[in-house]
Amino acid sequence: MVEELPDPHSRELKPLEGLAQVPGYRPGDPAIQISRLSGGSVNQSYRVSTPAGQFVLRLSPAPDAWLTADRSVERELHRRASEACIAPRIVEANDRWLVTEYVAGRLWMEPDFGDPERLVRLATTLLRLHALPPPDCGHFDLPQVLAAYVDRIGAADVGDEIHHLPGYLNHAVEAWRVCGAEQRPVAILHHDLHGSNLIENSSGLVLIDWECAAVSDPLLDVACLLSYHESARPYAALLLQNSGLGAVTSRQLAASVWLFDLHTYLWYRERRMRVAATDAERAAEYALSVRLPRTLEDWLATGASALESAN
Repeated sequence: MVEELPDPHSRELKPLEGLAQVPGYRPGDPAIQISRLSGGSVNQSYRVSTPAGQFVLRLSPAPDAWLTADRSVERELHRRASEACIAPRIVEANDRWLVTEYVAGRLWMEPDFGDPERLVRLATTLLRLHALPPPDCGHFDLPQVLAAYVDRIGAADVGDEIHHLPGYLNHAVEAWRVCGAEQRPVAILHHDLHGSNLIENSSGLVLIDWECAAVSDPLLDVACLLSYHESARPYAALLLQNSGLGAVTSRQLAASVWLFDLHTYLWYRERRMRVAATDAERAAEYALSVRLPRTLEDWLATGASALESAN
């Protein structure tokens, strides 16, 4: 669905500041075309066509991913990925707006994650991404991040039961050890491999929206896929093999998926203390709260569950 750009005098997003960075943009030029892009509960993104080309302008009121204090990490990791043709080129950016080249193509849908050929394409893209030299910034200690979420949730008067969270933290430390993260070299992660962030065209796959990118265990990108997309789970072994993680066992993978589920659940849980949650976000949080005890038992027992096809 496309929409007109909101009032340029909007106090919240100040779009003119970002539009001024788009190559070829001139206020009032009839050749300029601006349309709203779908997706995003916090950010607002627009396709901007000018005589200089086609671009995407993302306007961001404030950082809201994984407790990131600013967007400098996103910009650096996105830049490195773009140099490897895995992400669109950044034109200009700061903490409030991001201008990138527009990438034409088809966004992935859930059936694509059940297609072995497409999953091989995605896994080999992740292999290329994880092979890039990681920078010094953006290193992500997952157990510490989870503990920070629990501290923030516990410090607030949330009005519901949170007694299970300390126990989850104890299991998270063990899951981090079991998944073998400390034995693998860290890598640049996209960390948010939803279909709306994957664009496929004749040149291959391009990953967009690097807001959640980090430097950590590469297995977390595979865990992200299996956490988000149930249709990909029967092909866990295929994903591991083609992303360079063929030595990972089913128990290690199950522990990593549980950690990713926990991270996502705590993100939803902490975020609604600050921002009014949508119905979809509340439904996703509830689904994760129901799933977490079951998948915890899975990896604590045998690590089999729905991921037993891995290795």
